[in-house]
Amino acid sequence: MNYHVLNSSIVLNYLGKTVVVSKDDTERYEGVLACIRENRLDDIPAVVEIERGFEGTGLELKDGLLYENDIPMPSELNDRILAYKDQGLPFDSLLKFWENLKLNPSYNSKQMLYKFLEHNGHPFTEDGCFIAYRGVTADFKDRHTGKFDNSVGAVCEEDRALVDDNPNNTCSRGLHVACFDYARGFGAQLIEVKVNPKDVVAVPTGYNGTKMRVCKFEVVAVGENLRNEVLYGNPSPMEDETEEEFEKEHGENDCSFCGEEDGQLYNYCPHCGEQQ
Repeated sequence: MNYHVLNSSIVLNYLGKTVVVSKDDTERYEGVLACIRENRLDDIPAVVEIERGFEGTGLELKDGLLYENDIPMPSELNDRILAYKDQGLPFDSLLKFWENLKLNPSYNSKQMLYKFLEHNGHPFTEDGCFIAYRGVTADFKDRHTGKFDNSVGAVCEEDRALVDDNPNNTCSRGLHVACFDYARGFGAQLIEVKVNPKDVVAVPTGYNGTKMRVCKFEVVAVGENLRNEVLYGNPSPMEDETEEEFEKEHGENDCSFCGEEDGQLYNYCPHCGEQQ
């Protein structure tokens, strides 16, 4: 490994390759600089050549896209994994998510699920599942039938063939899970559920979708109010906001397009799909 550290770049030469790492390429520049300072020159190629970071994963990076057996990964998931890699963050949970997602028989779910999760900020678990939310009754039953037990530790499951797989139907047959903002105002009790990507049946086609239909989930915790406070300086804890106060600030519940409830609570109507 031969190198020359200049004012605005580092020039590398190894194995017949000459590579210029610009100072503007902050992550790689700092990574290479750290290797030089610590006399870890053999580690430099892995920092410079992103594709080396995927050796042993079964993935191949070609022209900025990740492939497995010549099958491209969904673009949003692809971009997030590369972003994790650039920032030096572990991305095993995302790779396991992809492994689970490949088992899903729905083409639409494979293409749309990660976009939905990123849009709504759903956390991932170490085994490649994700956390979603449900609003249930005070005694942890579903609001629609009152038959499903949604207490912590319960696993709710329905025959996949009986769940509506049409992504254009917002409200239909199946087990519904949602983003935090939608679920917290839906029932007397908020719960957190763990969903395997392979069990997602229908993902909303609209980018502003807030819920989806699945055939199985596990209840993992009783949900609490969202903490969105500044944890340094002068903290301002988020106060609980009643539905009446929310409506006073954001408008009435009824959608101005279709008249259904909850339409304007989220600036997007989950019933008719119109933007408020």
